[in-house]
Amino acid sequence: MATARSASAGIRPFTNGLRSPLIAPITRGLLGIPLIFLTTHTDDFFAWTIKVPMTAAVLGSNYWTSAALAIAASRKSIWAQGRISVSVALMFAPITTAATFLHLSEFHFTGEPVAVFFGWFWTIAYGFYAPLLIYLLIRQLRVPGVDPPREVRLPKQVRALWAVEAAILIPLGIVMFVAPGLAAPWWPWPLSDLTSQALSAWCLAFGVLAAHAVWENDLERVHVALIAYPVLAVLHTIALIRFHDDIQWNEPGAYVYVAFLVSWYVLAVWGFFAQRKRTFGEWVQPAVEKADDFKA
Repeated sequence: MATARSASAGIRPFTNGLRSPLIAPITRGLLGIPLIFLTTHTDDFFAWTIKVPMTAAVLGSNYWTSAALAIAASRKSIWAQGRISVSVALMFAPITTAATFLHLSEFHFTGEPVAVFFGWFWTIAYGFYAPLLIYLLIRQLRVPGVDPPREVRLPKQVRALWAVEAAILIPLGIVMFVAPGLAAPWWPWPLSDLTSQALSAWCLAFGVLAAHAVWENDLERVHVALIAYPVLAVLHTIALIRFHDDIQWNEPGAYVYVAFLVSWYVLAVWGFFAQRKRTFGEWVQPAVEKADDFKA
């Protein structure tokens, strides 16, 4: 009903498919289970063997964060308020698919039953995921309607923080995928070519999320991302506590990682209080746009 009301008001709705309350969260949650709970046993319980536990823990943390993002986005009925989650998926999916087929020989297609299940599940899922996303995006963009006006601009400090994250993560992600060996010395813990490229997808995805948030510049439009940051920060903290011995503390990359962790907590806390102010009508910086500003 909410989608129908949005369409009748001339606002472009967020269509089913890209809005995925079940498939996306369940799939991402499932992939995260062995990575988080069986971190040191990926040889028996995951799609490929990850030798450095910190890598597995971080991958699992990212999958559960993206599951939270998908759940939050599925509750939105307006395209402008959910599309930030789509930009993350559109960046992540093709990079992960490419990394998978570049290193297909490392995947578990024989051996332990659980590992074989995840090996085939991962390969088949990413074989279809990127083309399906493109199809769903084309269908979404053909739906008529405009964006609602921006109502609450983001503070300059928050936009600056996101801009810095994007400026670091996007180039880093590109290097990690194109030249894994070149990027490895800068990473906080040891990487193989496959894990470098798998993590590059997340660097690019979170970098694009940050850049997209800067562009949206509206609290309601970035709300779904702000819901995901507490999950991201807490799970990465747990991973760091569990596997701190994997970190190369003599390298600057370790402290850059910690700085990112702090920035995620900053965004999580700010998002909580900003949304609370908005919910209770306490916000003092409304930013209503003219119609011409949001027709695109």
